[in-house]
Amino acid sequence: MRPSSGKIIIFAALPLEYRAVRALVADPQRVDHAAGTIFEVGRIPGTNWEVYLAQVGQGNQGAAVLTERAIQMIGPDAVFFTGIAGGMKRDVALGDVVVATQVFSYHGGKQEQTFKTRPVTWSASHRLEQTARFAVLDPQWAESLFPTGREIPEVHFKPIAAGEVVVNAQASTLQDLLDEHYNGVAAIETEGAGFSGAASMAEQVSALVIRGISDRADGSKQQTDTGGFQLLAADNAAALTIAVIKSLTFPGTVKTEQPSARPETVGTSVMASAVAGQQLNEPLPVAWRRELLPPWSSESATIELHLLPEESPRLSMRQMNQLKEDLVSLGRSASFFTATEEVSSVIGDDFTAAYVRDARQGRSIGLAIKRSGQRSCWESLPRSSHMFMPVLDPEFAQARIADLLWLLLRLHDVPQTRFAPALAIDPAEILTVMSLDSAKTSNSFPLARGGRGGPVQLLPDETWDATTIEGAVPNIAEELTLRLMHCFRNPHDQQRF
Repeated sequence: MRPSSGKIIIFAALPLEYRAVRALVADPQRVDHAAGTIFEVGRIPGTNWEVYLAQVGQGNQGAAVLTERAIQMIGPDAVFFTGIAGGMKRDVALGDVVVATQVFSYHGGKQEQTFKTRPVTWSASHRLEQTARFAVLDPQWAESLFPTGREIPEVHFKPIAAGEVVVNAQASTLQDLLDEHYNGVAAIETEGAGFSGAASMAEQVSALVIRGISDRADGSKQQTDTGGFQLLAADNAAALTIAVIKSLTFPGTVKTEQPSARPETVGTSVMASAVAGQQLNEPLPVAWRRELLPPWSSESATIELHLLPEESPRLSMRQMNQLKEDLVSLGRSASFFTATEEVSSVIGDDFTAAYVRDARQGRSIGLAIKRSGQRSCWESLPRSSHMFMPVLDPEFAQARIADLLWLLLRLHDVPQTRFAPALAIDPAEILTVMSLDSAKTSNSFPLARGGRGGPVQLLPDETWDATTIEGAVPNIAEELTLRLMHCFRNPHDQQRF
């Protein structure tokens, strides 16, 4: 696994696009590449990410060269391209933002009696696309990034096309080509193919293109530019880019050293063997979320994750008082809590917690730690936008469990110990199981358990050491998700897996 650098690069083509991003980065400082490229490096308020900005100019070739150069120089965890684009769909309004699920390089082809397209296509990084989808689940996702009164734009997850031509004509040979062969694209621009191609060649670097719609690509560009839509689109795309970074979990250091092979694990990958924990004779006692903070009556389906130390010294009240403040700070720095929402904190005889409860949005999210050393976090399942029902998407849940594991490992430093994870959905009666993408278009939301049954709980009866968890978070998250879904579908098996 590639070690994390804690760095992100954001590329823009035009000065107005660059300035829109730069305005949202704290204390940018100039850094010069040996070949002459000038970067600025700063931080996103509320996160630990170190962000590099670069202006590449117009065109795919320049974008490709500078993307490759920057990745080699900086070694980022993720790269973004943000800016403006022409809209290709009537249901995508001026000022809306398009997250490119795919980038088509549409100029490839063979000219015979007719032009036969041979496009090259790059898909968005799954991790970044999922993070973007999560970021915009909150309808007020850009509230802290915009001036008071600014309307928050709609966000669309659709393919885009990238070539070497600025399209500004309602009828042309190129428009005919796009209509016939790329009818699904929502936007057209001139750098995404070069950027995506270069990023795809860099091993394990996630990439995402985010574009604000500044014109209709139909001959009205002069009017829309004069009307200020370029600036609006650039600001909106920059705001979403920053919102995605704020929602991107900051990783800990991933250890890449492989342990010495033991006879029983020779020939088995480190990741595969890391998933197998040490079985306990009896599950460790766990304080579930409703025992820490009893839920209110309208609370919706919530996923909760706990790490219980097998052995840990009892925390002092002095430590608990300090942790009360630390939980809020850590939650904000990891974008677990948003920069603008009011976070409540509480300290009891045996635990301290930081949490947000929004009855209007049905949102419940929190962090807690007990004097025994138990670390806990929880968050409401995302909801269908038009049916407002909680959605259990196993793929999305797995990604969030991985993020929450990272967060729990950072809550409090303790001597080396082993941890037993506990996982639950509570309440688990009113929810549906489907992908979040399907939930956006489906008109049918069957109750997954027929509205019956109590909490679904995976008990803490297997331990891993902290180093193993840290080095195999994705695999352990997958294992826990599979077990949780088994318990969900077979409630009689949940007492002991």
